[in-house]
Amino acid sequence: MAQTGATDRVRQELAALPIEPADAAAELAALLRAAGTLARGSGGTRLELVTTTGATARRTHHLLKSVGATPTVFVREATNVERRAYGVVLEAPAASQVGVMLGLLDADGRPVAVAPPAQVAQPAAVVRGAVLGGGSVSPPHRSPHLELRASREATAQQLAELVGALVGTTPSVGVTRSGYRAVLKSGTAIAQLLAALGATSAFIAHEEQLLRRELRADAQRLANADAANVRRAVAAAGDQFDLVERAVDELGWAVLGEDLRDVALARLANPSASLGELGQLCDPPVGKSAVHRRLARLGTLLAEHEASGGMD
Repeated sequence: MAQTGATDRVRQELAALPIEPADAAAELAALLRAAGTLARGSGGTRLELVTTTGATARRTHHLLKSVGATPTVFVREATNVERRAYGVVLEAPAASQVGVMLGLLDADGRPVAVAPPAQVAQPAAVVRGAVLGGGSVSPPHRSPHLELRASREATAQQLAELVGALVGTTPSVGVTRSGYRAVLKSGTAIAQLLAALGATSAFIAHEEQLLRRELRADAQRLANADAANVRRAVAAAGDQFDLVERAVDELGWAVLGEDLRDVALARLANPSASLGELGQLCDPPVGKSAVHRRLARLGTLLAEHEASGGMD
């Protein structure tokens, strides 16, 4: 999913949260696993994170400082085809040391796809880092959609499980052209997740949008129900009109009692009126249930007449 204004707002809000020492390693590891790269050169391993969200770059810098590292920052100006980018770099040998400490690398310097148990025990911090580094949130006018990107399937699967532990709804995991993703499409679950991560303003905005969508859906359902009721009423009125015409033609007015003549005349004179309206036209006025019974009796008389061969 392309980065949206909604995504930037969520990242900015998360990046502004105070850094809790107990959560720093878990959040930083997930952020770097989502958006960072480890490159080996002649001078050793180099860690670099490049993002188009300045808030993410600032958060990465602060988190690295909180674990004792000394990163550098650079800015790549926007071009006709690319947005401005922000980079955070950690050179060797500190990059390898931090990578091992955060569980991004094993003791032999090989990449590790999933967070270690100590970080898994802090699901909100891990998912927060994944959102900051590789998450996206749909804008308000679109269907609810939150996505967490990962380069490995095991990473995406672990993120899905951690989201499930936080909100009770586990995202689906799928393949993309550049890796894997965990996708959450429940509006309620997305709102709960934003709240759990600390994105309070984004949570409120998302809840407001959910309410608006529900109100629109309710209004549409009511409109559809009203339209269906009108169609049924019109069809019923047409059937009743045909019934009265046939009864008068085949039975004659003289066979009908006063009450049946009353309602028959009212229906013939008012083809589209409701039963309640027909009742008010009778003399004396009656309720719609009485009109319904009279029309039913008229139908019974006609059916009996036709069953007898139409003979008196």
